[in-house]
Amino acid sequence: MLDRYDRLILNLLQKNARVSVSDISRQVFLSRSAVKERIRRLEENGTIAGYQAVLKPAVAGNRISAYFELTFSPLCCDEIQSLIEAIPEVRLAHSISGDVDLMLYVEVESMDRIGELRQAFDRWPNIKRVITHTSMATRARRIGEPHQQMFE
Repeated sequence: MLDRYDRLILNLLQKNARVSVSDISRQVFLSRSAVKERIRRLEENGTIAGYQAVLKPAVAGNRISAYFELTFSPLCCDEIQSLIEAIPEVRLAHSISGDVDLMLYVEVESMDRIGELRQAFDRWPNIKRVITHTSMATRARRIGEPHQQMFE
């Protein structure tokens, strides 16, 4: 169970994962050792799954983004987990409700790579249908950004 201090610490780390323990301790009114222990506990219990650098699109280059809708018959999302993890361009993978079983979001260097991924997905076990949607324009990009109200 997260208490008020855990939520405050998580909020600060989501805004800036490089914030110092000293700065956190000043903002949440706990000792440095108490903050350090809470962060260690949150990491160990999996609440904090990791830290990452989020690149601005201009730094990352002109990448093409696409969504793939995958439908299986019979359903086998657990069986293809290792296949998903083997593709470095997959940024998000969600098992979803409805007619589609799996939604993948990818960022690639070229349309050729979109085609290669599509062909790879067509060879996955029990695949019934693959629908590809390429992104025409980015209207918002919040992947890696914290939701302001998440832990408040």
